[in-house]
Amino acid sequence: MLRFFKCCLTLSMVVMLLPGCQVIETKEQQNTLDKALRTYETAIRWSYLRQAYSLKKPEQLKDIEIPQGLENIKVTQYEVLKPAIIDSAKNDIARQVVFISYVEQDRQQEKTLTDHQLWEYDKNAKRWYLISEMPAFITIPKMRVLPLDR
Repeated sequence: MLRFFKCCLTLSMVVMLLPGCQVIETKEQQNTLDKALRTYETAIRWSYLRQAYSLKKPEQLKDIEIPQGLENIKVTQYEVLKPAIIDSAKNDIARQVVFISYVEQDRQQEKTLTDHQLWEYDKNAKRWYLISEMPAFITIPKMRVLPLDR
């Protein structure tokens, strides 16, 4: 009888610890997501737009051509409309929606966009990657002016 109780006690302790492991893993994922979101926000907010690309998956970066003229963009506002939510069905997917206001410095035009971010957690690397498109900052090439005597 004593042996039965020891076995039940051990089994109940194991059962109680298993959800705790899941909570720790989820908490770690949430912390790394928060860090990735802050890094991305800082890069965008301070107009370090090329650096924001570093949060893309390495295999995605191979196929991406970073647009010209990003140094002409000055971000004036970055506002989280819908905070990041980790998908309950897939613990490795998170979504966030952000409103961004920016100015094309050479034209002094203010524009806005809504950035629908989709993030994916890589369990091996233990980090989040932005898998959605980068914000589509519209950069119009400067007009070339010909001399009047032509």
